[in-house]
Amino acid sequence: MKEESVENSRPSLDMFVGTSCLILIAPTIMIAWGEFRDIIDYFEYGGNMGDVWRWLLYTITIISILLVTGLHFLGRLRSDSVRLGSGIFIVLISLLNLFSRISDFDTEMKNLGIDEFWADFIYWSSTHERLELVILGIIIGFFVIKEKEK
Repeated sequence: MKEESVENSRPSLDMFVGTSCLILIAPTIMIAWGEFRDIIDYFEYGGNMGDVWRWLLYTITIISILLVTGLHFLGRLRSDSVRLGSGIFIVLISLLNLFSRISDFDTEMKNLGIDEFWADFIYWSSTHERLELVILGIIIGFFVIKEKEK
């Protein structure tokens, strides 16, 4: 009896999580647009197209994670090929994001004049939180790839 109530609540929880992910896309786009405007303003003070490409990568990564996760929880990734393709895309773009972030950290350390060992820089909360976000994206991609139990 108890197992039956848990199974009945599962679809409503999936609907809530999936809908929440899709709703979060709107504020994410608004925040990303504000960041883009800051980057464009920074061109006046030495910014370059690399900043735009990194912004684009980071924005596509988070929006893709929210979109694919939302669709996955709502059951809209019905075919195996769509589910696998979406999951692989999330894993690959998150890995690309990870490599870009690591490169950013090296540049950031040089700009701040930090001569510490690279691993010490990871302990800073502003540094490791960005890595955690990317690693969570990779994990989410693998969960999407994994076939949902029926």
